[in-house]
Amino acid sequence: MKLIRFYTRPENMENIREKLFEMGAPGLSVTDALGIGKPLGQMTHEKGEPAHLPQFRKRICVEVVADDKDTQALAASLAELCRTGKFGDGKIFIINVDDAIRVRTGERGADSLY
Repeated sequence: MKLIRFYTRPENMENIREKLFEMGAPGLSVTDALGIGKPLGQMTHEKGEPAHLPQFRKRICVEVVADDKDTQALAASLAELCRTGKFGDGKIFIINVDDAIRVRTGERGADSLY
């Protein structure tokens, strides 16, 4: 199993939800986030002036735990869906998940996802 953690713009949330369920994702979690990406590009300064500190941008963090066989397709679809070619499109992390437990039933592993 893999955890797909995707940071992106908040306005992408509904399109992401629709796409993930269309592709059969077992569920998702979304949290609000603040982030700074590529801060050196934001650190401009005039001669003799100190550099400006990078500013936080509002983002969402979308998390999906998926079966290994589905991970690459889900991640690729998320990237394609949210890609504008501009700074701030987002970042996807794919993280190994050793185990999962459905608390209600005690099911473990991939059985706990669906």
